[in-house]
Amino acid sequence: MKRTPIVLAHRGASANAPENTLAAFREGLAQGAHGVELDVHLTADGKLCVIHDHELGRTTTGSGRVHEKTMEQLKREDARGWFGTAFADERVPQLEEVLAVFPEGHLINIEIKSGPVRYPGIGRKVAEAIGDWKEKFRFIISSFDHQVLEEVHQTEPSLPLGLLFEARLYRLASYIQSLPYPVHAVHVWHHLVDRELVEEAHKCGLLVLTYTVDHEHDVARLAEAGVDGLISNGPGRVLSLLT
Repeated sequence: MKRTPIVLAHRGASANAPENTLAAFREGLAQGAHGVELDVHLTADGKLCVIHDHELGRTTTGSGRVHEKTMEQLKREDARGWFGTAFADERVPQLEEVLAVFPEGHLINIEIKSGPVRYPGIGRKVAEAIGDWKEKFRFIISSFDHQVLEEVHQTEPSLPLGLLFEARLYRLASYIQSLPYPVHAVHVWHHLVDRELVEEAHKCGLLVLTYTVDHEHDVARLAEAGVDGLISNGPGRVLSLLT
């Protein structure tokens, strides 16, 4: 019998509030999400900031590259994106600010961004930053850059790690066995997910989380395939479709 998948708010409830802001994360929890997915970059002064893009222009009033700005400079920019004046006070948050808004027990999926800009030491910094929060939350640290996950593991071996994929990976078991760290989950673009992939991952002892799932037919298809988690811009609606 298949279990109902958990639902994570993608960059917070980003259909209803500016993505990767405190407002979006609070809204995701208000909609009943089991946790959130968020993205981290390193600022010029070595802070972990929560934003998706390497450039500021799409989601803030600023311009330029994230890694060239200090955290103080990022905080000067309005992060409401295309949302209205109700979100005029939203700013790019630091990772620790985001963790402080969550009640105990939620799952937090931190995606470490990499490429076209690489951040030396970001895996270590993420592992160190969440060290004091490990007893309060469940974490999965994920990345498309599978090398940076080795750095996370070397710093904090107990942290669960998730491999992000944009393309179908064949011989999954062989690839997992070749890695120098244990893997907890695979995070796969939902168009690539089918029952065969889920069964293969489960045979490897891996959870399957899939992104970004917002449409009714995808929710039904993926739940039937047996995925363990759905990452959605509208977690409340997805939860209602699963009941």
